[in-house]
Amino acid sequence: MEELDFEHFPAKNGYPGIPVKAWIRFPNCAELVDGEVFAWTAKAAEVTWKDGPVTYRTWVWSSAVTRREEMMNRNLGERTRGKNSN
Repeated sequence: MEELDFEHFPAKNGYPGIPVKAWIRFPNCAELVDGEVFAWTAKAAEVTWKDGPVTYRTWVWSSAVTRREEMMNRNLGERTRGKNSN
């Protein structure tokens, strides 16, 4: 992870996670996933996403990440409130 250069570009953390779409590179393909970002630098973001019951996490370049449109019009309380909260 030397290329992320955390010494000069320290990671910032946020909660709740930011809903994103991110391109994740695998050895034989790339996949666009729905995920969340909880940590980022000026150059990269750490994306967490699920594939079935398994949760994955990896760093990707910031150009591979965009905010999910359906979340852009909701306020923080709506994003953090549980499904059964009233």
